[in-house]
Amino acid sequence: MPDVPYATRDSAGILIAENTGLPSPENRWVVEAEPFLTIGGVSAAPPAQFTVVTQAARFGDGRLVVLESETSELRFFDAEGQHLRTTGGRGEGPGEFHYASTFVRLPGDILLVEAIDRYISFASNGDYLSEWRIDSADLVARKRAACGPSALLADGSRFHCALGRPEVGDRWGSRLVAQLLRATSDGTEVSLGFYVGADEGVLFSSGTWVASGGSPMIVAIVNNPEYSVEVWSPEGRLMRIIRRVYGRRAPTDREVEAAMEMAMRPPPMGPAPARPEIPDLVPASLGLTVGSQGDIWVRRAPMRGMQDESVFDAFDPEGRFRGEGRFDGYFWLYEVGDDYLLGARLDEMGVPHIQLHRLVRRST
Repeated sequence: MPDVPYATRDSAGILIAENTGLPSPENRWVVEAEPFLTIGGVSAAPPAQFTVVTQAARFGDGRLVVLESETSELRFFDAEGQHLRTTGGRGEGPGEFHYASTFVRLPGDILLVEAIDRYISFASNGDYLSEWRIDSADLVARKRAACGPSALLADGSRFHCALGRPEVGDRWGSRLVAQLLRATSDGTEVSLGFYVGADEGVLFSSGTWVASGGSPMIVAIVNNPEYSVEVWSPEGRLMRIIRRVYGRRAPTDREVEAAMEMAMRPPPMGPAPARPEIPDLVPASLGLTVGSQGDIWVRRAPMRGMQDESVFDAFDPEGRFRGEGRFDGYFWLYEVGDDYLLGARLDEMGVPHIQLHRLVRRST
């Protein structure tokens, strides 16, 4: 099989990148297994002890900011991992928030925190700047709803779902399907395809993943279980579809056992769950990240109930498969820079450790 993607244009003028092989050694991106910086752990100083981290970012000068959701705090660290400052905190006052799901970094290194219906902005040093709220009643009146735990895109715009099943035939069977919309600050909405929910009757089933980033910004979407990544412009133009042929695999016996045990746990109230169907292949994506250069990282493992290894497929901005990034244990990816990956690894006690790994982007 060829070791480079095959690209063509279909009748609609959309670039299709089909990856049927592996990159050659000189074109394979390399993620160093050992981190060059780690922050956290039960023996760390209190500001570096994390419970639930929902986002992190690295500034150009090497400083880091970590969103600790459990305490509703932004914690700032220098390039060596030493604590500098903590801002935020639980509350409704200026600079305070509850249940923050994420933040994005806007031009000028402004941090925009999403906390349910509130959006709070901070300077890169942690100073509070301003905030605004979305009109939840207006969204309900217009039959708009959240598609997931976070609605924030990299440029500060939001995405949501239009209620009511669109005309999509039987492509996704009985799964929840909604039109995915990007909303700007002036109220303009553009379509970004579809949001598809998980199939509760199938083990390992995962719904749509949405990620954004790069300059200019792109929006990447995966509608599981197929290995097909849609790349959209913010204006609603489908620019590219990335596929990895034979990229999906069969679940292992251990994965089936762990996932089935979780699926069959009786709920506190109500009837016992029905035994789900075991699929021949696992879903393509269990997470999605867009890097600084418009590169796309598809999280492949671990499956539900497993924490032995985390695997990510890397694609360059043209959709060429550039190899895998592998991490011991459970690792969640927050940010991909030009030469680093920033994420959190859970230790054996489930405590997050913020880690930076070097990335070498090889290309001939």
